[in-house]
Amino acid sequence: MIRNIEKDWRERVVKNNLDLIILRLLRTRPQWGYEVNIAIRDRYRVYLSAGTLYPLLHSLEADGFIQGEWEAEKGRGRRIYKITEGGINFLEAGEKATLELARLIQGQASTQNQGSKPYPP
Repeated sequence: MIRNIEKDWRERVVKNNLDLIILRLLRTRPQWGYEVNIAIRDRYRVYLSAGTLYPLLHSLEADGFIQGEWEAEKGRGRRIYKITEGGINFLEAGEKATLELARLIQGQASTQNQGSKPYPP
């Protein structure tokens, strides 16, 4: 069986960084869960099950990184999520760590880590 390694890695990276991806999407504008799922599918070609997405949204809300409010819509309502100040702080710290990791992977030493031993190639 031949596997698509690039697809496997894309899915792995997206799922491992899903909290940051969701916070980045919500930083642009408030969205409901389905919109978040579609944005991730369209941008990263990764489809998330409801069992993956909604528990994470609830966890982000419980941690104070996002805030959800019910919006009455025709028929069934929906929960609109927006990022909080704590979520912005968490996102910025995560983006910084991700950039440092990218530099490490690319073999570029951070100015903060120049005195430390580099990882083996």
